Amino acid sequence: MATQPLLLQSEPARSAPADRSAPVRPLLPGFVALAACAGPVAPTRSWAVLGVQAMGYTDHALTRVIGRFCGRGTMVRLNGGRGHVLAPAGDRQQALRLAHRMRTEFGDAVWISVTWRPYAELAGGVREAEDVLRVVCALGRQPGVHQLDDVAVELAVASNLEVSRRLAALIEPVVKRPELLRTLEALIAADGNRARAAADLIIHRSTIDYRLGRIEALTGHSPVRVRGLQTLCTALAAHALTRPRSASPSEA
Repeated sequence: MATQPLLLQSEPARSAPADRSAPVRPLLPGFVALAACAGPVAPTRSWAVLGVQAMGYTDHALTRVIGRFCGRGTMVRLNGGRGHVLAPAGDRQQALRLAHRMRTEFGDAVWISVTWRPYAELAGGVREAEDVLRVVCALGRQPGVHQLDDVAVELAVASNLEVSRRLAALIEPVVKRPELLRTLEALIAADGNRARAAADLIIHRSTIDYRLGRIEALTGHSPVRVRGLQTLCTALAAHALTRPRSASPSEA
């Protein structure tokens, strides 16, 4: 049986004035209203759309923390400590402030993607937040608040289906070897600094050089060169975006 969309708010008893938006009814399966934020809210034209991945948090714990500072009408869709939050927000800056507040509440071990959309574009906003979240996590970016601009190049390349498939196939041999994948992620996080990446991995410099040589042999691109590392970074993002979205509930 198909999941029935939930109402963000109850139908008002009387018609809203002509200059106000209609009751909000985003047709996004799986979202539920937080009990702490339940109750009638004024019709809202625009929303903060947040993607969240938190280490060491259950869905129940995530919901409880979000409920401490959310506004009326907030809804969540979580699965395994990962998911999305919809919250009324008047503008982009308000959405960004909400994301940073969430980061403060959760501490360091949380990745948050944020965008802001009018009601009619909420589904697209959820997709954007999910794509940004998947890419920053795949690239080993530091926990924190991330926006589309942070991964615009990777997402732009990955939006071309044929290019995305080629890049995903290019990086597949590395992804299948956990020690090589961790090494590449560490090098990307260290902005190409091999000494720093080796220190982060707690391995000898000769070990990281050997692994990077293996990556070049498998892909044909040298991770110690700027162009090669950029190609591998983009390929890793493409691979993340071509995987089935099993980590989050599917969208209709």
